[in-house]
Amino acid sequence: MKKTSLLLLLLLPFALKAQTYFQQEVNYTISVSLDDVKHELNAEESIEYINNSPDQLTFIYMHLWPNGYSGRSTRLCKHMLESGDNKMYYATEEEKGFIDKLDFKVNGKAVVWEYDTKYKDICKLILNEPLRSGDKIVITTPFHVKIPSGKISRLGHIGQSYQITQWYPKPAVYDRKGWNQMPYLSQGEFYSEFGSFNVSITLPKNYVLGATGDMVGGEKEQEWLMNKVKETEAMNSFDQEDMFFPASDPESKTLRFFQTKVHDFAWFCDKRYHVLKGEMETPHTKRKVNTWVMFTNKNADLWKRSLPYVNDALYYYSLWNGDYPYNHATAVDGTISAGGGMEYPNITVIGDVNDGFTLETVIMHEVGHNWFYGMLGSNERQHPWMDEGLNSFNENRYIETKYPNASLFGNRTVDYFGLGRYKHKAQYELGYLLGAKKNQDQPIEGPAEEYTELNYAGIVYSKTALVFDYLMAYIGEKKMDAAMQRYFDEWKFKHPQPNDLRKIMEEVSEKDLSWFFNDMMNTSKKLDYRITSVKKRDDGSWDVGVRNTGEVKGPVQLCAVKNGQLAGVIFYDGFEGKQLLGFPPSEVDYFKIDANENMPEINRNNNRMRPRGLFKKIEPVHFQFMGSLDDPDKSQVFWTPIGGWNNYNKSMLGIAFYNNLFPQKRFEYQFAPMYSFSTGDLAGSGRVAYNWCPDSKLFQQITFSVSGSRFCYSTGPQPYDLNFNKFSKAMDIELKKKRARSTLKQSFSFRDINIWRDEVSADINFDPYVYTPFVTSTRVTDFSYNLKNSRVINPLSATVDYQYSELYSRLSAEANYMITMKGKKKGIALRVFA
Repeated sequence: MKKTSLLLLLLLPFALKAQTYFQQEVNYTISVSLDDVKHELNAEESIEYINNSPDQLTFIYMHLWPNGYSGRSTRLCKHMLESGDNKMYYATEEEKGFIDKLDFKVNGKAVVWEYDTKYKDICKLILNEPLRSGDKIVITTPFHVKIPSGKISRLGHIGQSYQITQWYPKPAVYDRKGWNQMPYLSQGEFYSEFGSFNVSITLPKNYVLGATGDMVGGEKEQEWLMNKVKETEAMNSFDQEDMFFPASDPESKTLRFFQTKVHDFAWFCDKRYHVLKGEMETPHTKRKVNTWVMFTNKNADLWKRSLPYVNDALYYYSLWNGDYPYNHATAVDGTISAGGGMEYPNITVIGDVNDGFTLETVIMHEVGHNWFYGMLGSNERQHPWMDEGLNSFNENRYIETKYPNASLFGNRTVDYFGLGRYKHKAQYELGYLLGAKKNQDQPIEGPAEEYTELNYAGIVYSKTALVFDYLMAYIGEKKMDAAMQRYFDEWKFKHPQPNDLRKIMEEVSEKDLSWFFNDMMNTSKKLDYRITSVKKRDDGSWDVGVRNTGEVKGPVQLCAVKNGQLAGVIFYDGFEGKQLLGFPPSEVDYFKIDANENMPEINRNNNRMRPRGLFKKIEPVHFQFMGSLDDPDKSQVFWTPIGGWNNYNKSMLGIAFYNNLFPQKRFEYQFAPMYSFSTGDLAGSGRVAYNWCPDSKLFQQITFSVSGSRFCYSTGPQPYDLNFNKFSKAMDIELKKKRARSTLKQSFSFRDINIWRDEVSADINFDPYVYTPFVTSTRVTDFSYNLKNSRVINPLSATVDYQYSELYSRLSAEANYMITMKGKKKGIALRVFA
């Protein structure tokens, strides 16, 4: 016992050390000048690095992210290729970018430094002397940046329009887990230390400049900007075709910006910008915040109405999470390739948009990142949902608050094709369900670079928004607001981890949220409840049988509906298996799980049951022209007129009936009967399929199907029209990828095909006018293996097929390989077959 106590005492300091939170402080002073002829930056940088960790540091990792644009060997290029994007791979020397002319010194003395062996946009400074806990050093270096094309990713220029982001040497984060050095990526953002920025920017006088931080001094520049504001306010129309750059002023200006408690600095400049300025008041502290928008002629009619978008975003995010603490927020119209917009402290750049609602949504989303990325500086590369997901949750809440009738198509109502019922949130649900219905989804918690493009949008953004909306419906808006405001108060200007948010959520809600953080966040398990029975008690109350047919023990919302209106709503804690849920006396037409559609269920078609009637679970059949999205309140049958023609049936006209559009359904059918005007007979085709997506490491999807078709192949001697009838049974197996982002796809197919052909034979007396009809039948069995690697560079495919029938057997193989030529979007195609 004494030995155990002694051991615990010896280990206690190490345990405390491991658990104590700390963060480094990094303060920058940068002087940079823009050469808008060569598209280059020339700069000097001084970094005060304060070691607040308990550790002694012998080296410091530095990010040199402009080198991500330097060639084909970078992680940026390789990751883009995985996503099917070859812009970086085929970039010309003029389009590439890099950072060089580095000469690192620490406290005025030269240090040895080396590029990372794996990533050329990371380097390591070997300190001359160890940096002890509590001490600080000053790192200095000149640097030069060749600005890449803005067509590639975030840093870049299009002509003389500049987006200067992730542009300076920057220490990696050192936290409780050690160094967090990371290469530049377009999917998956950044993680940086908080501190201050004192940045002086020199550029031609006629550039309009928007940047992180407050302008220091610059009275003439402020006066010039306010004149720009007056000019913009007076303009009633803009020439969208006039996007030419005026000549640069031969004189230059130097503008200085300063900001504390931020972890990044970005700036944007363009000689064509119009400028508007506004002001908003934060809801809690009543602070005044200056708001700016800067934009070109192209979408100026939309941008001229955009100041309220910035103001409202600041107001609602402050209301729900905590007040915006900085003096200004700016949105600029920019040339951006990495998504529709991109966030930086105090400033955001917005890509091309086509309508006002989209512009508002993107501005609001990117301004919101001042909270989820900016002040709450989570590690976006490892936990992207803490940034993009939480921000998308607030984005949806903003739209539902400001535009409660917003539809799937924005703030306009679209009733065509039965789409009027789908609210704004449906876009998040579709994003999630497209992959989840096929079990191609990934957990919310995961590193950014490992998501497929579909899942980065559908899971990191959309599913996170859905599950936090679900959580808010369960615990209530007041507790959600209290939790998020406490999260903000405790972790602003720090680096929160997932467990930090979980701890606060559970304490404020006073609930065990294991079902949420363990299952909804850390796995791809599905949520699904269904009603199994409804029985009325003698006292008028109800027993409603509900079974958990999913994998998550999340709370379930049971609703009573009378005359199309909610007569009662109760949230029950989650459970496994089946339970009888008691419901108070109510007049009820039917019970429904999640009538408000707050639960991110994989299947809503089993959520409703009537207490009386012969078919309590069957929804009314609804015929819908063309098609629609899945409506759980109806048994949908889609239809559309179809026509066809072949040399024997001639013109045909019919109607196609089907139930499958997207997302994929488990049971699908298509029937397409047609009438042949030549033969006066029916022709057409049909297919019924069952899609099974097992939770398996081997199989991605197995589809069982039967199909058939009937057409003429000859008009034959009258009165005989000879028909070709085909019936097929099939099983298609798609194998699971070892890695979600893999471009390699493998599948097996089995077909059992039966063919019946009408034939005629002449009379045995050789009477040319007498024929005897009969039918011949053929059965063909087909097995095939298919491999396809759809990588952008050197794609390949291969097929092996075996057919067998009573008449023949056939084995064939084919392989195709494209040799991509370097530097050219051309290649040599090779085909081998036997």
